[in-house]
Amino acid sequence: MKIAMIPMLLAGLGLVVVAGCGEGKPSCELLYKRLDKCDKMPLKKDVFMEMCNKKKDDHAEEIACSAKTGCDDFKKCMEDARKAASSKRAQKRFDEAMGKNDLKDAMMICDIHKDNLSEDLKKKCGELGPKAYDDFMKKATELRKTADKADYSLCFELKDLGKKLGADKEKAAELVCKEIDLQVTMKKATTEIDKRITEKQDSMPFYCMESTLKKFDEVGTDFAKEKKKELINACFIKMGKTILEKQVPEMKGFCRYSVKEIYKAVKQYELKDESIDALITQAAPLCDK
Repeated sequence: MKIAMIPMLLAGLGLVVVAGCGEGKPSCELLYKRLDKCDKMPLKKDVFMEMCNKKKDDHAEEIACSAKTGCDDFKKCMEDARKAASSKRAQKRFDEAMGKNDLKDAMMICDIHKDNLSEDLKKKCGELGPKAYDDFMKKATELRKTADKADYSLCFELKDLGKKLGADKEKAAELVCKEIDLQVTMKKATTEIDKRITEKQDSMPFYCMESTLKKFDEVGTDFAKEKKKELINACFIKMGKTILEKQVPEMKGFCRYSVKEIYKAVKQYELKDESIDALITQAAPLCDK
């Protein structure tokens, strides 16, 4: 039977090897003999010896197994040594990741080595999901305040963790990422509105259309409601002032489309502002029809 420890051992040595039996003091040379006897080695001895000697400090447990004289005992020893080495590597990499507060890398290490974790590391890995979720949620909540572009990587990680931790966490992750999208829309809208005002344009950007405003209603959170209010004010008061000042005095016999849209919004959202109140009153005879 081909022994599974061979690829496991030399995965650690950076190789793919096979196993053996013999006698003597534990060493790379004796390990080669054991591996070659118990399951013919595909590597030449000099190649194996060079690789083994370079990394023998990292694989002392495997080398120690060369003291086993019987192949069955040797194979069992190598399997246990492989698991112990994997556990040790996992612990080292986990500690390094946590030292840098790299929760994403730490979780990846837990997943890669999940079958060979020490009891202590299993516990730490189990606690890592909620900790990482809270960390990502904090970042997402902060980003929501100022985002000018979406962070797809952050939201992917947050939503993926949410799915693993339960329906409530998943829903919260989905919502905060939708709120980030709304903030990005708001940022783009205000930038476009400021540009149009500077250039004295007298037309509304598409960000002020009903279809855009509905997206805020669909999210429905307090944050979304507040952002919708800000967008309405930017569109129909700030941008509205520029349009009304230019078009209302020129209107004859009918209410122009842009003015009509502003007039309807002012009435629908009960907007009041001294910068447009007089112009709305002036437009009323034609736009109230």
